[in-house]
Amino acid sequence: MNPDLAAIVAFAAIAFVIFGLGVLLVGRQRNDPHGASPLFFGRMTHAFAGMLPLHFEKVENLKSDLLRAGYYRRHAAAEYLAIRNVLVVGTILLTGMAIVALEPESPLAFPTIITGIVATVILFSVPRLILQSQAANRLRQIQYALPDALDMLTMTMTGGVPLSQALGYVQREIKPTYPDLACELAIIDRHAQAGSLDQALQQFSKRIDIPDVQSLTALVSQTERLGSNVTQAFQDYSDSVRRGQRQRLEERGNRASVAMILPIVLCLAPPIYIMLLGPALLELRDFAVEGTARDGVLRPDVSGLDTPSQDVAQ
Repeated sequence: MNPDLAAIVAFAAIAFVIFGLGVLLVGRQRNDPHGASPLFFGRMTHAFAGMLPLHFEKVENLKSDLLRAGYYRRHAAAEYLAIRNVLVVGTILLTGMAIVALEPESPLAFPTIITGIVATVILFSVPRLILQSQAANRLRQIQYALPDALDMLTMTMTGGVPLSQALGYVQREIKPTYPDLACELAIIDRHAQAGSLDQALQQFSKRIDIPDVQSLTALVSQTERLGSNVTQAFQDYSDSVRRGQRQRLEERGNRASVAMILPIVLCLAPPIYIMLLGPALLELRDFAVEGTARDGVLRPDVSGLDTPSQDVAQ
């Protein structure tokens, strides 16, 4: 192998690994929906995002996952696709350069190809799995924080504060404890100021598509249409959300107790059997060893069997 070419490939691989680690570290930081920052690759972001073709429905699903995960930048989907495509295409190019740098009959050629394929598959699929995990975690946090926010809205509106102002007050109060729900309430407040509260909640239910949020949207829409008391509706709904969460936790606990049966049987039963049966087996072994020894109780008596043969011989 040419030493110069090998040095170039090694330098490119190290630089690419450092670049990939930097991208992963920077990409985990969520962006403020109220702020604007330049694109990750500048003007080349959209060009890199289109390097690998993607169906329209998959792009829409990607945008939905980004919204659920809290990435509200305008070009978040393009940046995600650009970073992923650069990593995937860069891995393919590095693998090709490494194969070219190796000798034709080198034993490292086949492992290099396998490593490149595995790395390409990982860089293509793992970022989406991480994004979906972040989205699911954020939805759980919002669902967990929703009853407390509704209680604060109820207390604020009971004091005579309008709903639009109550949203801003509650958003500022819960931001240190529930930053994800505070971000969503800030977005709802801005949408309500630009249009109506009904439209803002409809957009909220599209972004956070969980049953509790959808039921809350339907409840507020029906309350405004019928002219009912919104405060009492919020209080009743927060109680129902808490009951639903308690029931889900109890159901999860019941499933966990059933799922623990197999580990208990496989991991705890053998030590228990050894502890209970081990002393008895050791006693039985000692008794068998001592009994089969000379003059042991289990040793057969052959002295009486030799007498008839001697009499016959005489």
